[in-house]
Formats: sequence, C-alpha cells, structure tokens
Amino acid sequence: MHNLSEYQQWQSYTKVGNECFNNGNIKSAKSHYQVALSLSNNLLSAHPTDKAAVCAMLVAHHNLATLLAQQTQCGSAYSLLKQAQHRLEKQLSNSHKHNDLSALLWGLSKNRSELMVFVKTHSFTPISFATQSLN
Repeated sequence: MHNLSEYQQWQSYTKVGNECFNNGNIKSAKSHYQVALSLSNNLLSAHPTDKAAVCAMLVAHHNLATLLAQQTQCGSAYSLLKQAQHRLEKQLSNSHKHNDLSALLWGLSKNRSELMVFVKTHSFTPISFATQSLN
C-alpha cells in the first residue's frame, strides 16, 4: 500500500473510536468510526486488491455496525454490513485487470460470516429474508 499516511489516519480514528466506545462515549465513538469508514473506503478505492485496505474497510463497517446494534439500531447495523458486502462484490467485478483477487475473496468470506453471526446473535431477520417465497 503506497498511501501509508491515510492508512495511519484510519488506524488513529479507529483506535480513538474504540477507546470512546469502550468508555461509553458513544457519540464521539460514532463520529470517529464514521471518519474511519470514509478513510477505509478511500483506501479500498486506491488499493482494491490490498489485504490491508480490505481489512480496514471491513473493520470500519464492523465497528460502526457494532455500535449501531448496541443502540438497538439492528436494521441500520445490518444494512452497513450489507454495504460492505456489496462494496467488495463491486470491487471484485471491477478488478478484472488485477491478477491477485485473494484479498477481495477473503474479505467477502469474512463479511459473509459476519452477516450470519449478526443475524444469529441479534435474532435479526432481514426484510429480504422475511419476504422471500419458498416456491
């Protein structure tokens, strides 16, 4: 990854966000997590097949989703995790010129697992599941 300073900024916002979250300062944690999410999206755009960028994007989505779920905003939290999934799928379909797609495939697998754990942990039934026909 070439843009180390943006990665370091992401790390810093994530770390402070985690500290705020752990200390119960939810408003500040949310603000830091939102900046970290934006930075992680920039990193993934600049480095679409870099595992550190994929990981940063997943961590940013996970942190904010965890905060939202704790605030009983499970629908928003689930949507955020789905956004990460869609982002990785889009990145994969747009990365045909790259030879090594293992980081994106790894990220898709990790996020898919996170979605399943979220649904089970929060007894959350996404609208799309609830309205699907079994025909």
